[in-house]
Amino acid sequence: MTGLLEVLQRYKVQQVLYLDTDYQTPPEQEWLNLIKQKGIKSTLARAGQVINLGTNETGIEVINPAPDSSIPAMDNGVVLRLSDGKISFLLTSDISQESERDLIMRRADLASTVLKVAHHGSNYSSSAAFLAVADPQLAVISVGKDNTFGHPGPETIGRLMDTVGLDKIYRTDKNGTVECITDGEKLWVKTEK
Repeated sequence: MTGLLEVLQRYKVQQVLYLDTDYQTPPEQEWLNLIKQKGIKSTLARAGQVINLGTNETGIEVINPAPDSSIPAMDNGVVLRLSDGKISFLLTSDISQESERDLIMRRADLASTVLKVAHHGSNYSSSAAFLAVADPQLAVISVGKDNTFGHPGPETIGRLMDTVGLDKIYRTDKNGTVECITDGEKLWVKTEK
């Protein structure tokens, strides 16, 4: 959340998509206040929403949260599928295997070229069933170097290796910034390191 506050202060943000929760931490309250002060258009995220990004082939689909989900709010994060032509990105927030099962049961369109691995690669996410349905060609893990949580977990790395192969797993702790570039047909990956 601290990073999102910095984004609002540093960049000209025109619109935000956010999750409404029963309880808001002080940084979340500050974030919402800043959105209001700056007059930024805000939309509550709900499964089924589609945001057009200028062409029929480029858009964002909100896959989660579902309004009728029994998943607790803390594990019912915003999951997005960004598509550009033949290339797609599944952005999975911090969802756990329970939320992954819920998405599979709802028959959500999880198929993706690139998977942004949930919860910094925690062992409690990226189940084998979820990876089989998403069927990514590469995975990106956003994780801090030498973090105290031990992320990414070895079990998750093993499941990702079985799905995409070791050379298709990118980690911010080892590769630095990971940049995915597409023309809608092909995908290129650039890393900082």
